[in-house]
Amino acid sequence: MIKKVLVAIMVILILPFISLLAFAESLEETVEASYLQSVINAEVAVEIKKSAIFDASQSFIPTIEDEVSYEWDFGDGNKNQGVEVLHAYKEPGYYDITLTINNGVEESVELIQVFAYVKQVVLITDETEAQERIERIKESAENEGIYLKIIESFGSSTEFISEEVLTKKLTESSNNIQKAKQVIVWTEENAGLNALSRFIQNQGPSSINLNQKTIVVIENNINASTISRTQRQFEVLNPQALVMSKESAIDDTIESEDFDDLMNLLEERGREYEVINSKTGKLRPWNFMSYFVNSLVIYGIPDNTIALLLLLPVIATVVAFMRQVVGVTTFGIYTPSIITLSFLVIGMYAGLLTLLAAIAVGTLLKPLLNKVRMLFIPKMAIVITVVSLALIFIVITSTSLGLFDAQFLSIAIFPMLILSTLVEKFVSSKGEKSFASATVIMASTVIVAIVAYFFTGGSIPLGFTTLKFEFIKNLMLAYPEMIFLLLIINIILGKWTGLRFLERIRFREVLRHIEE
Repeated sequence: MIKKVLVAIMVILILPFISLLAFAESLEETVEASYLQSVINAEVAVEIKKSAIFDASQSFIPTIEDEVSYEWDFGDGNKNQGVEVLHAYKEPGYYDITLTINNGVEESVELIQVFAYVKQVVLITDETEAQERIERIKESAENEGIYLKIIESFGSSTEFISEEVLTKKLTESSNNIQKAKQVIVWTEENAGLNALSRFIQNQGPSSINLNQKTIVVIENNINASTISRTQRQFEVLNPQALVMSKESAIDDTIESEDFDDLMNLLEERGREYEVINSKTGKLRPWNFMSYFVNSLVIYGIPDNTIALLLLLPVIATVVAFMRQVVGVTTFGIYTPSIITLSFLVIGMYAGLLTLLAAIAVGTLLKPLLNKVRMLFIPKMAIVITVVSLALIFIVITSTSLGLFDAQFLSIAIFPMLILSTLVEKFVSSKGEKSFASATVIMASTVIVAIVAYFFTGGSIPLGFTTLKFEFIKNLMLAYPEMIFLLLIINIILGKWTGLRFLERIRFREVLRHIEE
């Protein structure tokens, strides 16, 4: 009996090795039987009258010793031979390039399409609702022999997410930025220009030179705030010119030959525009905070990071107002401020989903953990561990359902983790008070955070419309000196001794009898 068991164990141990050897042999046979495979390595767009490289060195040759011929057909009547060849197109348009390789036994053919252009223009955008319009612009440009390279972050939930995605894509498309004569930035708020500035700072001014290029910023509301934010980027980008105009200027930019031609077209067609250069936006002595903010941008601090620093006092002031004047009870000032900042970075809905998941886990686990004799800190460590597992499940589910993409989650995961740790506040409050009281305070905290989010420029999509209030945000970014006004407002709030708004509603009957 023992011998039979030993034999069975030996068979179980040996079988994987036999399978591995069989797989290795089959793999070797597959490699030996592999076919000739041609591969073309070339850019999808090339400038006319300039030689472009077409490379076939990545093609697969089963036997290195074989003599292989490389035949190129460039689709314009010209042909060539060789592993790596040069070719220049004389006229703009799409061309089919065919590579045929032959080793005397078999033949492989590869076909790609390239666009030969007169001029290249880069469009940086996250305007999801304008995708069809952008495609029409691209088709119209190609009919004129102009290649429009679109660098997009469609579907980004916030300006912060859009900036991160665009910065990464700009790095991948650095060759297009280098070759473009004009760069058009058409994004929500300042995401595109911020991403371009970060890209230039990461690459180094010597690597990507913009001083011979025109940058056109599409902005529907050209005001002091938008001009101020754009002016900050000028010294970082150092372009030939930086022009702010409305959506209609996209066609003018593509049509124009250079900066002077663009200015003539904008004047002739009556477009509203603003030119930003080194002579505009001179700071005055009373704009000392603006000087510091500009210095931070030049030193490489992202504009959105500076925006968060300036908006944090606004958030704190809104929370103080809601507490002292309105009478809403919250988990202090830290918790609603953190929730608001997280909403600004990843969006309100993604933030609410994370927070509700964390609270749900804390609510379900607390009764179970109360039955176990254990110290509070290890209990909270268990709760946060389960919350992390729940977040993993949410990430997997949302990705598979297409609610959030991988790029969004890679950027948003840190704010999501910060929100998940706020479950400790809820669990602690639940231990000290009743479940209903803890729930009411958490709900009040979230409501105050949403109010602060709205007043600091966050968008609230409602399906049929989107609520957005950018006045305070624009005011703070255009005039950062306003931060000192917030100090005065908070001093006044600190002196508040009257009844709060909710107290007036609660005790309205008593107040009515006192007045009588």
